[in-house]
Amino acid sequence: MLTIPARRAYIDPEVRRIPACLDRLERMLPHIRCDDIRDLDEGALRSVLDIRKRRHGKDDFGDDSILIFTTFDERRMEWYYHWRDESGCHGGACQPALELNIVDGCIFRCAYCGFGRYVIFYLDIERFMRGLDAVFARHPAQRLYKYSNMTDLPPFEPELDAIPPMVARFSRERDRYLMLFTKSDNVDFLRGLDHQGRTIISWSVTCDTASRMVDKRAATMDERIAAMKKMQEAGYHVRARLSPIVPVANWREEYTALFRSLLRSVRPDLITLELLGWMDVDDLLAMFDRAFLDAAAVDAAEKARNELAGVMWGPFTQETHEEVYRFCIETVRELSPGTPVSVCHGTAETWKRLGGRMRMTPESYICNCGPWSTPGGALYDAWHTSAVR
Repeated sequence: MLTIPARRAYIDPEVRRIPACLDRLERMLPHIRCDDIRDLDEGALRSVLDIRKRRHGKDDFGDDSILIFTTFDERRMEWYYHWRDESGCHGGACQPALELNIVDGCIFRCAYCGFGRYVIFYLDIERFMRGLDAVFARHPAQRLYKYSNMTDLPPFEPELDAIPPMVARFSRERDRYLMLFTKSDNVDFLRGLDHQGRTIISWSVTCDTASRMVDKRAATMDERIAAMKKMQEAGYHVRARLSPIVPVANWREEYTALFRSLLRSVRPDLITLELLGWMDVDDLLAMFDRAFLDAAAVDAAEKARNELAGVMWGPFTQETHEEVYRFCIETVRELSPGTPVSVCHGTAETWKRLGGRMRMTPESYICNCGPWSTPGGALYDAWHTSAVR
């Protein structure tokens, strides 16, 4: 488990009444760097939940996290078992699906993200897992379950012990897969688990410079790729999500180097692309020095400021998206023709321009979190039996 620095930590007294929760807490506490530990009450919980998720790059947020260790909150059932449908708010295609959450907040300090100002650990994993049968009954066609979209879980292992029991649970499933989503290289605890090929590990990867300068505290590009190789050798399905693609000043050279290193080391079952977004150009320039980014992309974003006001896939223009995606798709095609590449939150115009290059359509595509993007899914199997290459 990685060390977690914090300003204050709260412990729910209920944790001490549930042996499995207490065991988790006692394993984790030696890794918590905090001098102010208090009992949790309802007022403290409300005050923590009111903390804004301001992007870290705006103020270089560091060790000021608030931590909560609690059990299970019946009021947050729709958060634990969360129905995700982002196409309406983002404006791009997204396949809705149910995802699984158990920790709220992250220990990394990626400049574009605000997760981490608080981290809530719900330690009653057993209670959480008892809800899975009902979830599966409500969503019989869903094959892929993302775990999680609200944190990066591997850095907390093996002390938290939230991943191994889920790997074991999904190993018994006939047509469902667990997907872990991470920027970490803390994966050795996954070695030796009897996953039966039912766990997919997806790495959020970015170019070397962005991995070191933007994704603070996370593993570097090379460390993530090395972890992917290790896990593929352990029999796990691995995939790469370029999320986000940060258009650094020399992005073509940087992302070419990423793809060469990645595809020399592993054979991901899928690569997904998403350009940095969910912000406006003022947010962008508050987080990044202008010289750090591609000048043409920033200039175009500034000129389109009014046009893209309120557009969630901003701040970069449609033309910039297409240029970056086209370059990435063609680079992967050259290096590994059999590896499927798709876009995340692709707009209608993106699909119109680039769908042919991806050999997919907005009505039929596989993607990182797609509910049918697993072995046994029709399009996934078609790609991996050379039918659509």
